[in-house]
Amino acid sequence: MSEVVEDSPGAEGALSGRFKVGLRFSLINTVFSRLATFAVGVLLARLLAPEQFGLYTTALVVQTLLLTFNDFGTATALVRHKGDVRPMLPTVWTISVGGASIVYLLCLVTAPALAAGLGSPQAADLVRILSINVLLDGFAAVPGALLTRNLRQARRLVADIAGLVINLVLTATLAATGFGAWALVIGHVSGTAVVTLLLLIVTKQLPRFGLKRRHVVEVAKYGGAVVVSSVVMVLLQYAPQTITGRMLGATALGFFYLASNVSSWPASVITTTVERVGLATFSRARDSGVDLDRAASAVIGMVAMAVLPGGAALALLAPQIVELVYGDKWAPAAPVLAGLAVATIARVLADLVFNLMITAGSALSSVLVQVIWLVALVPTAIFATARWGLVGMGWAVAAVACLVALPVHAWGLWRAGVHVPALLRGLAVPLLATVVVVAALLATALVLSHSLLYLVAGLLITAAVVAAGWVGGRDRLSAALDAPAEI
Repeated sequence: MSEVVEDSPGAEGALSGRFKVGLRFSLINTVFSRLATFAVGVLLARLLAPEQFGLYTTALVVQTLLLTFNDFGTATALVRHKGDVRPMLPTVWTISVGGASIVYLLCLVTAPALAAGLGSPQAADLVRILSINVLLDGFAAVPGALLTRNLRQARRLVADIAGLVINLVLTATLAATGFGAWALVIGHVSGTAVVTLLLLIVTKQLPRFGLKRRHVVEVAKYGGAVVVSSVVMVLLQYAPQTITGRMLGATALGFFYLASNVSSWPASVITTTVERVGLATFSRARDSGVDLDRAASAVIGMVAMAVLPGGAALALLAPQIVELVYGDKWAPAAPVLAGLAVATIARVLADLVFNLMITAGSALSSVLVQVIWLVALVPTAIFATARWGLVGMGWAVAAVACLVALPVHAWGLWRAGVHVPALLRGLAVPLLATVVVVAALLATALVLSHSLLYLVAGLLITAAVVAAGWVGGRDRLSAALDAPAEI
């Protein structure tokens, strides 16, 4: 017997309360995951050579690209759907599991070509094994989407933490016994298997297959746009890594991977937290008659309050972080990290804009703005890498993100009928907070010359500014999410 929890609008109180509860558990999930992954990442950086990280990165790039379209947008269609989702479950199960199976089989056959295309032909077997996650994700898509739809992040937390523990314990143990890049692959697949099983258990879901035309059309309309957009976003994320591997080799790719991983720390904590509640919250706000412009401005402002100061601080503290955390052999990653930290800010805002545009029913515009971003990024990255090497790559990504991506996304929102000035007003306080953090860190650098003291002081300053901004914005968020739209 399956269970689908369909909450009524008042089942757990006002939308702002449901959003905050979902956000809280999602944040706990994300922070725990990042801290644990960080700890093991430091251990692996000292156990493995940069070349081993480069091989694993090749397999991870392939897996991530495949995962973007492997459920064919069924999860997004479920979260966004108006009304009872039970009639459409057989259709979305068929699309997600069937699509995942096809993608997995294709990956098994094409793994050598995919690995060679990324500059690491010796990673073909790693690609094959890691792609098992693609198949598992097909079974996890529906139960995961049902939890996201109803903002049930407490249940999701149980599954994700259990999978993470299995992943990290296996990875660390195997790496310490000499398994190299295979330690990362085996740990990752094992952890995903545990998460998938637990998601099926906590939602009491079993796959039920069937197809209905109206539900296929709905998935194609919104899920199809999400798939294309997700593929473009993955290309945006991994095109620089692919170019680095092809032009500079596996060792440079290892440095770039480390810098990319570290640059995502503050941003990914927020974006991973919000992506599990963002689309669901915007959709429920739409269904409840809430002023979507006002709600979006408040949510984006709260997210930016963490991302903008955090990204700026990470760019300034990059040399100290790499030196003190990872060791001198990873020093070439520091200049790249500074550029990628700036670029990651734009990625977080773009993710929220994407959810808002899907809610507003403007799927085509959401794809178009990301394609423009990608078209600008690739030639710029190639030119900068040929001219300035690894450092040029990092700052090329930052320049395109700030000078192309942000203006184009604002244009996309305008096309979707969203009141852009209202959203920009939501960014005023976060931008001011960022200026305060940058000024404080530059002043602190003049006083403290010791790397560790400067790093600790910088982190404390940034945390204090972000915390003050979040506390000050709570009432505005509640008012925005619970206020009906003006007629």
